Amino acid sequence: MTVVAIDGPAGVGKSTVARRVAARLGVPYLDTGSMYRAVAWKALQADLDPGDGSAMARLIAGLRFELRSRNDEAEVVVDGTVPGARLRTPRVDVATSRVAVHPAVRSWLVAKQREFAAREGAVVEGRDIGTVVFPDTPHKFYLEAPLEIRAGRRLRQLAGRERGADRSRLLREMRDRDERDIRRSASPLRRDETYEVIDTSTGDAEQVADRILRAVRAVTAVP
Repeated sequence: MTVVAIDGPAGVGKSTVARRVAARLGVPYLDTGSMYRAVAWKALQADLDPGDGSAMARLIAGLRFELRSRNDEAEVVVDGTVPGARLRTPRVDVATSRVAVHPAVRSWLVAKQREFAAREGAVVEGRDIGTVVFPDTPHKFYLEAPLEIRAGRRLRQLAGRERGADRSRLLREMRDRDERDIRRSASPLRRDETYEVIDTSTGDAEQVADRILRAVRAVTAVP
């Protein structure tokens, strides 16, 4: 099965690019961030501290968590509910990076990611896909862009859902999240020499997708 790993910080355009690559390769798109967001969302619903590792371990032990292929994407279903857009709020953003530091949560979700991709193939985006989840895939891409550009993109995404979204607050939250993701002990955000690094501030999503597809096809016989 073809597995393409796309890593990078928030706001670099991973989701848009990954969806386009997946559609053209004919494999599902898997947003691993939505899986961590789903755990964070359930933690907030239960009024639990996302930073409490023991509480998060107890939470996931009782969750019914499923990845379901729907419309060429891996849809997250938690306790029979598809949370959808409820996972894309600033409050869930902040909680997600706190949830993601816990080794128990990461290992639990990584197992589900591997199981899905082994069954379906996938274009997988996240922060540790090429380093931890699928270290043996030959298709690894790291997307990056300056923080100001990333914050501007995220602000436009939130405009239709969050009234009064504040740029300075968003910048601060994204900077803090970057620091947590880079410094966490469990599967930190990083890249190595096995990645192709792409600056998404200098091209649109279609151009970035084209570059990734050319690289994948140079290595593997895919459509």
